[in-house]
Amino acid sequence: MVEWLIIGGGIHGTYLSNLLTTETGLSRDDVRVLDPHDRPLELWHRYARNCDMRYLRSPATHNIDIHILSLYRFAKSNPDLDGNHFIPLYNRPSRDLFERHCESVIRARGLARMRIKGRARALTRSGGGVGVETETGRIRSKRVLLCVGQTEAPCWPDWARRARNAGSTIYHVFDSDFPGAKASRGDRTVVVGGGLTAVQTALARTRSAAAPVMLLSPHGLRKSNFDFDPCWIGPKCMSGFLSASLQRRRELIGTARMPGTLPMEIHGEATAAIRTGRILFRQADVRDARPSNGTLRLLLDAGDIEAEQVILATGFDPGRPAGALIDQTSREFSLQTTAGGYPVVNDHLQWGDALFVSGPLAELRLGPCARNIVGARNAGRLLLEYLKHL
Repeated sequence: MVEWLIIGGGIHGTYLSNLLTTETGLSRDDVRVLDPHDRPLELWHRYARNCDMRYLRSPATHNIDIHILSLYRFAKSNPDLDGNHFIPLYNRPSRDLFERHCESVIRARGLARMRIKGRARALTRSGGGVGVETETGRIRSKRVLLCVGQTEAPCWPDWARRARNAGSTIYHVFDSDFPGAKASRGDRTVVVGGGLTAVQTALARTRSAAAPVMLLSPHGLRKSNFDFDPCWIGPKCMSGFLSASLQRRRELIGTARMPGTLPMEIHGEATAAIRTGRILFRQADVRDARPSNGTLRLLLDAGDIEAEQVILATGFDPGRPAGALIDQTSREFSLQTTAGGYPVVNDHLQWGDALFVSGPLAELRLGPCARNIVGARNAGRLLLEYLKHL
C-alpha cells in the first residue's frame, strides 16, 4: 500500500507529486501517479504544440517546481536563454523555456519514475485505505488525490461530428491525430472558435501557408491579459467567495472566468493579420455543414462558406470531469456532491476521510483559479496544511 496515489499526470498531478515528495518527508516510493499517457505533461505538450503556442498566459512564478522563482533561476543558469523568453505582463515565459524547465524538474526530482500507466475505473474501500481498480490490476493507497480534468474530451459540435463521419476533412486542434496548424493542408482553411487557441491556430496557419485562413468566431476579438482577474488568487476576492453558499460560488466562478479572450500581444498580432488580409475574420455561428464536390459547405446564421479543411478550436466538453468515476466514488463512500455532481470538500480539499481533489473538481474551494497552474500551487498549500495537522 502506498501513502498517496495521484490520479492524473498533467500539470496538477505532476506539481503535487513534486510537492509531496519534496516538502513532506515522503519518498518517491510512497507516492504514485496513475495516468494513461507515457510521460508527465504529455497532453499539455501536445496541445501547446498543436496550436503553436509561443508564450504562456501564466506568469513565470506559476511553474511546477517548489520555489516560485525556480523558472527564473533556470533561465539564468542557461546562457542560451535570453530576455526574449519573457514578455509582459508579469514576465510570462515562452513555451520553449517553460517546457525545458518542466523537463529539468521532472528529471531532477525523479517524477517520471513514480508513474503507473493506466486509468482509474473505480474506487473502493480497502482495509483502512482506498482500492483503485485499473485495467491492469488493483492499487491500494492510504490516500487518493484526484487531479483529473476534461483534457481528453475535445468539444465536437453536432454538425462537425456529422461532417467528419461523412468523410469531410475536419480536425479538432485537441485531437491526437491533428497534424498541427503549420502542417495542415488545404487552400481554403477555416478555423472555428473565438478564443486564444483558435486565434493562435489561425496565426500559425498564416505563417506556413500562402493563402489566407478564415477565422470563424461566434463573437468579436476580446482582449484580456488573463482568463480571470488575478485578485481571485488571494484573499482580496477569495474571502467573499469562501463566505458564500456553494450555489453562489458556482455563479461567481461562471462570471469571474473570461473564456474566449486574448492577451494583448495575440490580440495585436491577430488584428494586424486581419488588417493585412492574412486572416479573414467572420463573426457567425455554424448551423450545419454539408459535403459539396470535395469541399465542405458551412451553413452559417449569416450566409454560407466553403472550406477544403476545417479546424475546430472549440475547447473541451463543459461537463464535470471524470463524471462516471466521481458518481461511483460518491456512492461507494457515501460522499456529498453538489447538484451538479461536484465533490463537496473541506478547507483542505478533503472529500471524506481518504480522498482529496485538485483542478476543476476543487473549484468550489479554490475558486476561478482552480484549473490553472496557480490553482495547483494553491491546492498544494492546503494539502500541506492538512499534513501538518496529522
